[in-house]
Amino acid sequence: MKSISIKIILLSVLLSLSACYKTPIQQGNILKQEDINEIKPGMSKKQVAIILGTPAIADPFNQDRWDYINTSKVKGKFKKLKKLTLYFEDNELVRTEGNYFPEDEKE
Repeated sequence: MKSISIKIILLSVLLSLSACYKTPIQQGNILKQEDINEIKPGMSKKQVAIILGTPAIADPFNQDRWDYINTSKVKGKFKKLKKLTLYFEDNELVRTEGNYFPEDEKE
């Protein structure tokens, strides 16, 4: 009888501790630095899509702007927001901007 009560106590402690841990949630495009380094002005949309893939969300009103977004949440609060925006003209990449550069991270 004593071993059953100890098992019940241990089980209840384990269950209560497991409720404290929140799994980090990552959504969006996960890009590698070496892939980002390959993107150069003058590349076609198809060439960019082969390297980076297509954006997770496409803007139906602006086909010449691609936004790659990645968010991380811990305990329901945003920890990081990374964004890379590519601008095209006549199916060619003309410029990039954003803060989605993994080599700049210090974790």
